[in-house]
Amino acid sequence: MDSESQSANTELLLQCMRQRRDLLLALRALTNSQQEAMQTSEPSVTLGILSRKSNLLDELAQIHQRLIPFHHDDPEQRQWATPERRQLCQQLANEGQQLLREIIAVEQVTVDAISMQRDAIAAQLQNGTDSILASNAYTAGDMLNQSTLDLSNF
Repeated sequence: MDSESQSANTELLLQCMRQRRDLLLALRALTNSQQEAMQTSEPSVTLGILSRKSNLLDELAQIHQRLIPFHHDDPEQRQWATPERRQLCQQLANEGQQLLREIIAVEQVTVDAISMQRDAIAAQLQNGTDSILASNAYTAGDMLNQSTLDLSNF
């Protein structure tokens, strides 16, 4: 591969890394919004956010597909137009990794909070079911004691 095509190849890598970072910034913002919506119990807002996140994740997957050929390259052998372009690409890669860590951390907190809410609701439902069963048992006992059939005459 000649120097010009190698430089074009690294420009493609730089473009992908920039798009990846921009998508991760948008994803982080939506993840934070999702956490806020979940805390305020706004299911319709949360569903809208999840839909937008799904679209961003699809775009991110496409970019990751475009980055696959670069995984096998030796970074030291890449030909950059300038050292600044290489440094910018490294900076974008580092920012992307940091954003991913932040997104994963917020997602984990959100999943934990949703799990706690689910468990609390399940406990409330179980308590309600237990109360209904106890009430029905007392009602059934009362009904047996209030029998209208008088057997004393027989």
